[in-house]
Amino acid sequence: MKYSTDRILTTHAGALPQPPDLKQMHIAKDTGKPLNEDAFHQRVRLAVSEVVKKQISCGLDIINDGEVGKSNFSRYAGERLSGFVERDAKPGDQLSTIFARDMVEFGEYFRNKTSNRGDNVKRVFCNGPLKYIGQRSLHQEIDDFRPRHGRIRRVLSQQNKQSRR
Repeated sequence: MKYSTDRILTTHAGALPQPPDLKQMHIAKDTGKPLNEDAFHQRVRLAVSEVVKKQISCGLDIINDGEVGKSNFSRYAGERLSGFVERDAKPGDQLSTIFARDMVEFGEYFRNKTSNRGDNVKRVFCNGPLKYIGQRSLHQEIDDFRPRHGRIRRVLSQQNKQSRR
C-alpha cells in the first residue's frame, strides 16, 4: 500500500471518459450485437494504458484503470455476481441511472445530452443467492492493468527527471 507522511496522496474515484470507439464496442456487447472479442479486449487494454498514462502525467499518486473495461456499474455487477436477472423496462418507466439526483439539480445539463454513461433501459432484480462468479473477468482486468502501470510509471518518471535538469 502506498502512503506518505509528507503530503496527502491524490487519486480520483469512478469512471473516466471512454474513447468513442470503445464506447460503441461496449454498446454492441451490451445489446448482443456482433463483436470481435479479441479486438474488444485489445481496445480495452490500449484504453487502460492511455488512462494510466494520463493519470500519471497529471501527477496522481494512486492510479487505476479508469473503469474503461466496464460499460456501466449495473452490467459490471451482473457480470461478476450471480443471483440477478435483467428485465426490459416498461413503456413510461424512467431510465435507471446512478446520477438521478444530479439530473434534478442540474436538469439543463442532462436535457442537452443525448445519452449518458450509465443509462440502462433494463431493470435489474435480485432473484437468488448472490455469489461471486467473475474470477475470469477479474484476472483479465488485472492482466490489462498491471504491466502497463509499471512500465508507464518508469518512462514518465525518467522523463520528469530529465525535464528537471
